[in-house]
Amino acid sequence: MIKQYIKNYKDFPIKGIDFKCTASLCQYAQGFREANDFIYNSLDSLDVDKVVGVDARGFIFASVLADRKRKPLVLARKKGKLPPPVSSKSYSLEYGEAVIEIKSDSIQKFENIVIIDDLIATGGTINAAIDIIQELGGNVIAVCCVMDLPFLSGSAKIRDRGIPVYAGVEYHD
Repeated sequence: MIKQYIKNYKDFPIKGIDFKCTASLCQYAQGFREANDFIYNSLDSLDVDKVVGVDARGFIFASVLADRKRKPLVLARKKGKLPPPVSSKSYSLEYGEAVIEIKSDSIQKFENIVIIDDLIATGGTINAAIDIIQELGGNVIAVCCVMDLPFLSGSAKIRDRGIPVYAGVEYHD
């Protein structure tokens, strides 16, 4: 069970945030394996052209999936981390503002894309990545994460766009 490996940190990174830590999950070989098996098994039947990993903890799980499926890995990075040309989108976090970027030549028209992150909270980061991928002509066919915080409505916002969401663990408060 994935949840037993995830540690919780109150008031991190700022007061009022209840941080769920995938780094703790990765410290346990069994927890890391269970998380990656969940992601792979959830998406195995899909016809995927590329895997997009979201900065930074999403890279961990997206790279394993890309390797297992023998598909290219595309990085959705924080502003200023990729060389140009990039496509950018600003978004709101549960505790601030940010910008995500994807290399403009990394997604081709009509490619089927899955997005992997460690956590869905408000959905800002993933929805920004979806916007970029769609603007580049890609088709987001699924989003998968280790953890979902459905009380923050991020996964609902993604599903409202007609995109399935898979989560290994849900926290309801």
